[in-house]
Amino acid sequence: MTEVVFDVDYKSAYTTTIEFKTQINEKHFGKEQRYPVWTYPKRTFSLSFDKSFEGRKKLEDFYQQTKGGTEKFLFSWAKDKGGNGKQYLCTLDDDSFKQNLYEFGFSECELNFVSIDNKAVESVGAFDFWHSAEGNFSLNYHIYSDFEFSSQNEKKTYQNAPKRKWTLRFQKTKEIREKIENFFIAKRGRFRSFKWTWDADRGGDGQTYNVRFADDTLNLSISEFGYGEFEVDLIEVFPTENPLSEVEKDEIIPRKLLKIELEQGSVYILDNETLESLYFNGETYIGAPLSHGEIKNDDNSAVNKLEIELSNVNLAISGIIGNRGDVVTNAFAILTLVFLNVNTNELISNCQKILYSGRCNNLSLDFEKATIDIETELGGYEKLAPMIKFRPTCQVRRFKDCRCGYSGDATTCDRTYKRCSDLGNTNNFRGFPSCVMEAVVKT
Repeated sequence: MTEVVFDVDYKSAYTTTIEFKTQINEKHFGKEQRYPVWTYPKRTFSLSFDKSFEGRKKLEDFYQQTKGGTEKFLFSWAKDKGGNGKQYLCTLDDDSFKQNLYEFGFSECELNFVSIDNKAVESVGAFDFWHSAEGNFSLNYHIYSDFEFSSQNEKKTYQNAPKRKWTLRFQKTKEIREKIENFFIAKRGRFRSFKWTWDADRGGDGQTYNVRFADDTLNLSISEFGYGEFEVDLIEVFPTENPLSEVEKDEIIPRKLLKIELEQGSVYILDNETLESLYFNGETYIGAPLSHGEIKNDDNSAVNKLEIELSNVNLAISGIIGNRGDVVTNAFAILTLVFLNVNTNELISNCQKILYSGRCNNLSLDFEKATIDIETELGGYEKLAPMIKFRPTCQVRRFKDCRCGYSGDATTCDRTYKRCSDLGNTNNFRGFPSCVMEAVVKT
């Protein structure tokens, strides 16, 4: 299928946003652990239009062609509009197309395009770009306080020194603006730290600090000739005592893969990724929304469950059910943890780990998501060695469970071999009948 091409002229003044997703775990003494949830950034273009009746109809036709943005289309970021000349595969980020109408059918409106920016990024070196002397600066402690105000009003911080935070304001030409964009993408938003010098002629102290971007989003207002105005927040990072662990953190990130084994085409999902696909064990996993509950393993003989939520917006799961019946229920599913090198987007070999596996049950569908329970017996362990006492009564904890195996009409059992024999279930007896019930030792 050929994608629709967007070819309507737009105003020279518009905004674009680069957005990452980073998880940050706070540690003692102001340290932190970071890893990127997204491999590639989300790019949003907010374009403005001022159209006559004919131009307005062209926009309306485009909106209908893409079925309200549910169909993807190609957008070229024109160089004469401050862009890089590259083409993006986009969707609309609006549920409706709204216009302000004036005399003779003229209209003003705005459309938001959303895309994955997986374009190659050029290295730009250090973050040494000139910024306005006007900005914001603050010193910050991470403070813990009582959950309710009282006479004590206890407060505590585990930092030995405050963290500095700066808000820098930029007005840049197209060339410098693009370098800052590339720098932000190269650092993956808040993920990677870097060196920055607070120049004395900009109101600073002339010292060099370890910093990172304070936000995962970079908002840029673009005007004639590609000039850009924007703000950047930097926050100080306390370096770790082990520099090697900081490097490793930048290199290796975890990813989860879900496989549901079906006879006529299995389901392969890569969790919540802007990476389109990932190749693992001979199969291609597709980046899509995936979430699951807390993984628990215990040593009882009950059936454990792990709830999985998958996107069903494109009706992939519904399509399987509609064409083949409910082949998902009782299908084997496996959730695997793998590790990805963020610089090459390649998997690190021999580091995968199975997080959970079992049979699918309790399938629930609607137009947005599919919910499935992955059920596994024996508390999630493939082999279970229960603690057994040397005594004549049966060790099975629950009558009629998977270890007992009895499926008749009886409702009680006193755990003796005789009762098991009466029920015709001696093959599953888990005791030692030859052991005496009581022994007296004389001394």
